[in-house]
Amino acid sequence: MLTNIGNSKKDDNNNLIIKPSELKKKMDDGDDFVILDVRTQQEHDMWTISYDKYQDSTLIPVDTLMSTESLKKLPKDKEIIAFCAHGQRSSFAASALSSLGFKVRTVEGGIAEWSNIYDVANVEIDVAIPIRIWQIRRISKGCMSYVVASSKEKTAIVIDPTCGIDNVIDDLISTYQLKILNVVDTHMHADHLSGATKIAYKYNAQLNISSVEKYSLEGISPESYSAIKRINNGDRIKIGDEFYLEAIHTPGHTEGSMSFILDVDRATSENTNKLDAENKIANHPLLFFTGDTIFVNGVGRPDLHNKAQEYTINLYQTYQQKIFSLSDNTIVLPTHYSESFEHNIPITNTLKSIKQKLANITHSENSFSDYVSSNIPPQPVNYEKIVKINRNLMSCETVLYRDLEAGPNSCGIRT
Repeated sequence: MLTNIGNSKKDDNNNLIIKPSELKKKMDDGDDFVILDVRTQQEHDMWTISYDKYQDSTLIPVDTLMSTESLKKLPKDKEIIAFCAHGQRSSFAASALSSLGFKVRTVEGGIAEWSNIYDVANVEIDVAIPIRIWQIRRISKGCMSYVVASSKEKTAIVIDPTCGIDNVIDDLISTYQLKILNVVDTHMHADHLSGATKIAYKYNAQLNISSVEKYSLEGISPESYSAIKRINNGDRIKIGDEFYLEAIHTPGHTEGSMSFILDVDRATSENTNKLDAENKIANHPLLFFTGDTIFVNGVGRPDLHNKAQEYTINLYQTYQQKIFSLSDNTIVLPTHYSESFEHNIPITNTLKSIKQKLANITHSENSFSDYVSSNIPPQPVNYEKIVKINRNLMSCETVLYRDLEAGPNSCGIRT
């Protein structure tokens, strides 16, 4: 048993530390090692490190780590990567295990720092279409953002950015010489702080928010206010090279949730000089950015704004009257995913496939309401604080957001 845990000092031996970014690279490379969680069973069950083929971790709470039974569970012929909430407990564990001959390192900053690690996947579309789409996934939270760019004009739009995403965007800008014209929040997020204000200010881009959501612009400076646009149903937001996102009001998850359609065929038909005749008449699927309204493996939750019954009905009507009327080959690109990501593999699905998965619960309003009300997951611990910050369009870097956001993805209801 480890003693005096609270009074011990952080181990300064850098050989016992691995940065979260290094851990991700080891995972991307498929290295053979053991991930050790030294937190409690309750902490482990709520939120753990899970990515690609590393679906779960070995749980041995720090206060039982040095027992004979626990030590038998750990290999000496493989590297052990230990983690906890912020790195303190796993630092002590790494020191103790290292003294016994184990090859072990601790994740710097724990799962709190791991929660700010991203993976980028390219969403493949017809190479004849001058559009690039990158899905940027915040691994531990299940959040997904998008950068959609014109490959000819080198202009781009960012959809639903999270707070720590700017390093990824910086890399994309540098690699592809992009200029960010627009930043979009599909709705007022409740499970994580929006990065939209921060990203729009940083890249001098227009910030687009739903006109139906009850955002507060009090305290926003006049120069900043002029760079904010309230989006209505049917509005278009420019990507570049005659390509636009078209807004569709899709209430249910929130009152003002907006989804966005990218119709590459309409763009090419409106601009006949951009592509040849063969590509103009091609039947490319719609690209549908759905925010948290509908997912590839679930439905949006309606209860984070204290109107669960009303919003559940709104969500059902949104599905039946708006989303399900789109063509079956529409590609759905949501902003959350409740399972483990695979490196470089984008999370998408056709609307036809999603409708088939939801058929048992969407055939009537009553069946849908019953399923939703019976399967709503626990609410994020700090969601009311997060909603308040996002409502006021606060720039997220002014808030200690990592502890505020602690916990897994909980914005959807799995089916």
